[in-house]
Amino acid sequence: MINRYLDPQELRPMHIQKKSLRNLLLSGGTVSLLWSAQAMAADTGGVDVRALAELVKSQARQIQALQSRLDAIEHVPAHKAPASVSHHQSVAEVNQPHVRMPIHGNTQTASVVNEPKSATSPDVTPVFNGAVVPHTASTAFSDPGLSAYPLKAAAPGTSGAVSAMPSGSAPVYGVESSIPYSSHTTTVGGLVLKWGRGLPAITTPDGQYSIRIRGRILADYGASFGSDYHEQNVSRTRLRAARLGVEGRAKQLSWVFESDFADNSPSIMSAFATWSTKFGSHLTEFSLGNKFNERGFDGSTGSDATVFLDRDLVANAILPVKGWYGLGGAFKIFGENWHFAAQISGDDVNSVNSANNLRDDLTYEARAHWIPYRSKESLIHLGAWGFYEDVKPTAQFTQNIRLLARTDDAFSARINTVPLANSLAGGLEFFAIWKSAWLLGEYGVRHMQFRNSYNGVDLGGHTGTMQAASLQAGLFLTGETPNYFAHTGQWAAPRVLSPVLDGGPGAWEVALRGDWLDANDIPSGGNAWTTTAGVNWYLVNYARLMLNYTYAYVNNRTSQYPGVTGGNIVGMRAGITF
Repeated sequence: MINRYLDPQELRPMHIQKKSLRNLLLSGGTVSLLWSAQAMAADTGGVDVRALAELVKSQARQIQALQSRLDAIEHVPAHKAPASVSHHQSVAEVNQPHVRMPIHGNTQTASVVNEPKSATSPDVTPVFNGAVVPHTASTAFSDPGLSAYPLKAAAPGTSGAVSAMPSGSAPVYGVESSIPYSSHTTTVGGLVLKWGRGLPAITTPDGQYSIRIRGRILADYGASFGSDYHEQNVSRTRLRAARLGVEGRAKQLSWVFESDFADNSPSIMSAFATWSTKFGSHLTEFSLGNKFNERGFDGSTGSDATVFLDRDLVANAILPVKGWYGLGGAFKIFGENWHFAAQISGDDVNSVNSANNLRDDLTYEARAHWIPYRSKESLIHLGAWGFYEDVKPTAQFTQNIRLLARTDDAFSARINTVPLANSLAGGLEFFAIWKSAWLLGEYGVRHMQFRNSYNGVDLGGHTGTMQAASLQAGLFLTGETPNYFAHTGQWAAPRVLSPVLDGGPGAWEVALRGDWLDANDIPSGGNAWTTTAGVNWYLVNYARLMLNYTYAYVNNRTSQYPGVTGGNIVGMRAGITF
């Protein structure tokens, strides 16, 4: 995609000329029609009504012809200024329609214009103040006024392939949500209400200020069976997530606040502000607050966008003590086909630490991804990540690694050992798309240093290493592009080609995953592996039903459930993200 830097003041004279031409032609035709009618009436004494009617019809045809010619003139593309390739769009994205810039004082919302393309007339993405304006629609569709959904799959990694920024992100200036808004766009008191994910996003006409309510509801059911321990064979429901929050943006400054009310325990999730700017030719972000970590492909993805009911074992096992969120600062920089993220954070805001007056677990994290190849049908993603953590003194280190869905916390790989002093971890990612199929492989390792002593007791200072790997693949049976967000290299919601709300079948995806964990080198560790098959039905971009079957094997050296056992679970989820 090629950027087009437009100055609304430069376009204004052209718009005025076209408007004046239209008014001149239409008013001239009307005056000519009235004058001819009066002349005919005067010549005939007002008697020849038939002749008068024929004259009126003739003049009407002439006005219609002028109207058609004027429409053709208005749809001729404006002169294209030299530009550079956008940092987050693929040059293979050649079927995207143009998004016409709103002209101050004349239009209030962006309108999609399908223009003829040629080798000398590439697609163009308009820009506000050097920041890319998001698409309001995706690949070719017959009537943009009736539907904003594409009728064919978009190129992998383009704005047409996903419906929104990932849920853990803030609305970034110039790379805001690429959600396909429907035709239900309303203007109220100078503000624009765009209906896309069930709730409206309220924006100013120039798109530089916005606010919207956000959240997710994920309701799970799971039935476990086959374990040697009766307590691990359970059938239960669980509200995996019940989040409600708000996000907003004022030019380069954006913010997010979101709380979770799941499991009768309210907690703060995302609570941060982001400043977006340009560093050279690259978009950069600086964030402060309680923020979701970037750690692996599955581990960097929100719970509402993962392909399976739970993340893979790399994400769940190679996890810092502070958990998934951390309160601190984060930095991101984006290139045309890569990004780099770094974060320094302590415990998240929900940590129970005030009573003991202890210091935080300080964690340093980094992740990068690179897309060495992509085309209209395929894409290759390579990624690497790592973290180092300095853990506060505690009496014991315990890690409970879930192997089945979250409705069965009892079936898990458990590590119970002496206090942890620090750990160093890293991992690799490989992801590929070919048409409607995808493949993801991840590997992670964590070297752990345990304390020499605690409260005057000699603990020996043992060390140990934990490893995990995952391989998963999937296919959209209905032809959608796999739900990959190339800007940050992670899962996002797919664009459904034929939504159920429009009378279509929705999007159907099948997937298979295998996970492996080796923690035998850790005192009181063990090993495990799982196999999961899943079917996902996306009714619309933001709502889906999921069905998973998982078989898990675990060998725990010590814990409430020691030894070797296997277990099965059939899990289901109804989820909506707005």
